[in-house]
Amino acid sequence: MCGAKGLKTELVRDPFIYGSGPQAVELVADVPVHTCSECELSFTGEAAEIQRHGAICRHLGVLTADEIRALRQQHGMSRAAFARFTGFGEASLARWERREVVQNTSSDRYLRLLGDPVVFHRLSAMLDSVDSTAMRDSIEARMAVFVMLPVERQNRIRTSAHGWSPRRRTA
Repeated sequence: MCGAKGLKTELVRDPFIYGSGPQAVELVADVPVHTCSECELSFTGEAAEIQRHGAICRHLGVLTADEIRALRQQHGMSRAAFARFTGFGEASLARWERREVVQNTSSDRYLRLLGDPVVFHRLSAMLDSVDSTAMRDSIEARMAVFVMLPVERQNRIRTSAHGWSPRRRTA
């Protein structure tokens, strides 16, 4: 603001309140804070918002915007193609990827399932073989019910249907 050229940037722990009323929780994100060397005005930018959004997603146990975008790109799909494939609205996908809103739990579970190449290819084959809209809607409805099941039940269904076995993922 003052026109000075020198900015000092440091990472600062930033506690913030997420939610309201009795549901409100305090979360913490490490955000970059920029301070002018002349007037000592401090400010944050988009990188701080990304860190806060990530803290919210970790708190809720859902994928971040970057993880959703990476999943879509992993399958080589545009946002429009991914919307048609998943049945999500293109506008919803855009809002999730731009960090405007956080997806709900059932949408997050569906996205996580699509991260499994076996599940993705199986759904793709099923959708490719479906001629009618009614059949496609039926498959999408079954998938929505499946993602709401506890993980243990999903694993039992996969095992009985495909001989699938869960793999341990390492971070």
